[in-house]
Formats: sequence, C-alpha cells, structure tokens
Amino acid sequence: MTSTRTLPDLNGVFLLIADQDSSNLRNMKRYLTELGAIVHLAGTMTNATGIISNKLVHAVLADAEFDKRNGFEIFQYYKTAVPSGLFYFMSDKSPTDPVFKESPIEVDGFFKKPVKIEALAQSIREKIRVDTSSISKLDPLTELLRPYLIFRSPVMRRGLMILPKVAASSHSVLVTGETGTGKEMVARAIHGLSPFANGPFIAVNCGAIPESLIEGELFGHEKGSFTGAQTQHRGKFELARNGTLFLDEIGEMPLALQARLLRVLEEKQFYRVGGEKPIKTHLRIVAATQVNLEKSVEEGLFREDLYYRLNVLRIHLPALRERIEDIPLLAWTFLERAFAELNRNKPYPSLSSDLIQILVEQHWRGNVRELKNLMTRLAVLLPGHVRQVVPDHLAMYFPEKMMSFQDFRPEPDRYDQNFSGHDNVIEVSSYPTEEGTFIPKGTPMKEAEEMLIRAALKYNGGNRTKAAKMLGIGIRTIRRKINEAE
Repeated sequence: MTSTRTLPDLNGVFLLIADQDSSNLRNMKRYLTELGAIVHLAGTMTNATGIISNKLVHAVLADAEFDKRNGFEIFQYYKTAVPSGLFYFMSDKSPTDPVFKESPIEVDGFFKKPVKIEALAQSIREKIRVDTSSISKLDPLTELLRPYLIFRSPVMRRGLMILPKVAASSHSVLVTGETGTGKEMVARAIHGLSPFANGPFIAVNCGAIPESLIEGELFGHEKGSFTGAQTQHRGKFELARNGTLFLDEIGEMPLALQARLLRVLEEKQFYRVGGEKPIKTHLRIVAATQVNLEKSVEEGLFREDLYYRLNVLRIHLPALRERIEDIPLLAWTFLERAFAELNRNKPYPSLSSDLIQILVEQHWRGNVRELKNLMTRLAVLLPGHVRQVVPDHLAMYFPEKMMSFQDFRPEPDRYDQNFSGHDNVIEVSSYPTEEGTFIPKGTPMKEAEEMLIRAALKYNGGNRTKAAKMLGIGIRTIRRKINEAE
C-alpha cells in the first residue's frame, strides 16, 4: 500500500467496499479510514444492498465478481438508488479483459488488485466535493427544516419526509424516540410550519412536575380553589391558545390526569381547577415520549383511548448511532455555534479526521444532546491558539470521557455487516480468549513503547486509529512513533 502521507484528504466521504476477501476489505478500510473516509464493508450482495438502501454512500468500490456473481448487478442497484454516485470496479484481472472491454456500462474507474490507494483516493477527491463543515448544499426538505433540525442521512430524510404535510394539518402528533434525539425540535418545526405558527409554543414536561401540581399547571386554577391559591392562575392550555402545546414525556402522566386530558381533547374545552365556566380550546397538541406507549397500554399504565387520540399522526426519530452520516455535520455545527457564542474570532478550529472517526464510532447513549454538550465543552476549554481539534484534546480535557471511548476489546464495526457464513471470510466477532504483552524487567522506555504499539497494532489488525484509542494516545502520536521506529 502507498504511504498515506501523500494521499488526498477524504474527510467527509462515505465509501462502500464490496468484496468477499475479508483481508482486502480490512486492509483497504484501515488505509482509507486514516484518510478521513467513513468506510462501510459488505461481504455479500444482501449486505451491500442493505447499506446502499439505508446509509449515505458517495462512492462504491466493488469486486467485479462480487458474491460469486456478475459484479455488474451491484452497479445497477447502486446507480438506481444513487444516480450521481461514483462507482469503481476492482479485480485480479486486467482492465483489458474482454469482460470489461465489451461491457456496455461506464464506471468511474477500474483498479487491479491490490488497489493503489493513492490512485483511488485521488480519483474520488477529484470527482466529488464533500464539505462537512458547511450545510449550504441542501435538498429542499433539509433546507426547509434547517432552522430546527440538521441532517443529511437517508434514515432521517425518510423519517421526516412527512413532517411538512403533518405540520400543515391541525391533528394531534405523537413524536417518539430515545432521550436526546431532538423530539422538542421536531415539535418546534411542526409549530413553525403549521397554521398555528403565529401563536405561542408552550412546552411542558409531564414527568418533571409533581403529580399534585400537574393538573393546575395544565389547566390553571381559580383564586381560593385550594389552600394557598391566593390568585387566579392560567394553565398551559390557556397560555397556548391559538398556538401549539407540547406535552413532553406524555407517558409519565398520571392515569387520573390522562382521563381529564382525553376529555379535553374530545370536548375541546376545559375547566380551571375550582372553576365553573368552561374555556374553549383552540390549539395544536404535539406529544412526545421515549417509552413504548403500546407496551404501557398493555401494562395498564397508559389509557388506550388517549393513545389513539394522540397517535393520529406519528414521527419517529432514530438514535444518533442509527444516523452516523450526520455526526460530522452535527459535530461541526455545534462546535461552530459554541465558538460564535463565545465571540471567538474566525477562522474557527477544524475537526481532524481522526477525531471525526472517533465520534462516528461511539454509541452516544445521550444521542444528539450528548454530542452537542461535548462540542460545547470543547469550545469553552480549547485554547485560543489551537487550529484543529484532535483526539488528544478529548484525552486532555475529558479523561473520563476518553475512557468511555476506548475499545479495549475490539468489536465488529457498528455500521458494518458481519461476514460470517462464507468459507473464505473470517468472522469479525471471533477473537482470542487469551491476550497479553510481556515486557521484560529493565526494558528501556522507548523499546517498551514500541512493544506496546506493535502489540496494539497486531491486536487491532493493523488499524492505527483503534490502536491509538486502545493506548489512549493520538493517531498523530502513534504515526510519529512508528516512523521513529522505522
């Protein structure tokens, strides 16, 4: 393979490599990942079509006899799904072989195995322009929702495609998804694009208000209706008149209050606590939950009739780990916003490809909110002279966070397919049960470092990024140490 020091930067480019040769797949992924690319691997046609259908793929490099069939099949599938995408073939055969010379299709390039990474990277960089620090090139849906939600991934596009039509109606909407996925931002987008946009947007967290107070918070109360009610109080339903009422964590609402909420939705009027005069409602209800309401209904924790009343229209938000194509864009956007709020002078520091790779590989239990908080803290703590954010900054400022990023025991890539079930492919989830590195007493520090680096590289199949993460050092550091050893 060609030295990566002279290769073009592939930061922000999403590639699919399709081959049954697992050694070639991992080899190519190792080098292309170091150039900043996000690489998907496929060992079967089923895996390849699944990735093409569900993930962002800017370019495909496929074996000409992929999955023991004519490799042109994957070409046709990819070009149907992504007409503007790049497609390359690789093969043990020569480009002058009749099977290629007589082919009626035109591809962006042909590479003889082993593929020269420099030539592949140069071709991709010349033919594609991917800017992960900008959101200027957007499709109409992304442009429409940009004030509220930032995305480019196919899974988000599919999930939000109905949002404009949903917003244009006046029906109730149920937004589902894990905590931190952006349910309130979806509710704000619905409000902003709806006939109620000129009215107020009122949000209430049904799980954060004590059960004894939530009825008064929602419907208000009259003066003297209970001990301590010294003045009249208008509730959220009244405050949200002609606007949108966002009921977050609706699954946490007490059953008794669920019954009253159902009655209000059906009769379109309510009474303040202690009141005798009905108050008409004219608003849009958007409810959100991170719990499975269907299961709550089965367990008797949520009213079935209220569930169907709220679930007229539904939008589900995927977890961040299911939309990894958006992570580089989100990370840069949050960092840029934080720098702007701090009045930091431009140009802002960039994100290194090594850092982006680390961010992409994380589980993100707190989803988009967790990523936003991390980028904000980085912006606050980053010295003014820094021009690029690298993994070492995570280790420096967030050692406890960096510890959670370490893959001390490698796992199959979360966004790749498992290649087991093929005779010529090693199952990626198989690892030795006994591991260790013995360093003799009295070994000089420099030699000990070299031994640990070699062991980490061997353990991670030569992947420098994972080896660096295992050792808790930056990818630049491990590269320098390797060069010094050579």
